[in-house]
Amino acid sequence: MSGEELYYEMLWQAHQKEKRSNELQLIPKTFYDDAQAYIKKVESGTRTDKTTQQAENASRLLSEIFERRKQKIMVYVAYGKQIPSPAPQTEMDLYESAQKLLSKARLDSTKPDAPNGYKLRANQDIPEVILPSGRKVGPMEKDQVVEIGEKEDRMFLINNKICREL
Repeated sequence: MSGEELYYEMLWQAHQKEKRSNELQLIPKTFYDDAQAYIKKVESGTRTDKTTQQAENASRLLSEIFERRKQKIMVYVAYGKQIPSPAPQTEMDLYESAQKLLSKARLDSTKPDAPNGYKLRANQDIPEVILPSGRKVGPMEKDQVVEIGEKEDRMFLINNKICREL
């Protein structure tokens, strides 16, 4: 077996391990760089049906590995679990970005409900309503005015005929 065939076999095995497990498998920090270098080497070599097919398959395997690992990383972020080390820098960056995004998306009850909000008037007496953003509004009496900042929340109240725009 040549070095290229060995590398293709290693790539295929990594793909199989990722498919079979819900946990991130340990891969070298240079995994993606090495795999891309391998694919470029195969593509730039003597073109035969076998090498063309091998390059296409390797590229597909690498894409599938990355997509599967991205899904697993999102699960790790959702559960507050640390990804195993060593990990490629691309994955570390994705993990950290997802963590930051998730921490920003948490509800903050200390924020005012409607900074720069739009005023809506209640069409009827209503009990407390949980809005799509997770915030609560109400109870409100008929014709009471309320400020709602989130567009999705405003549209929910208007479309469900709970409130109307002023």
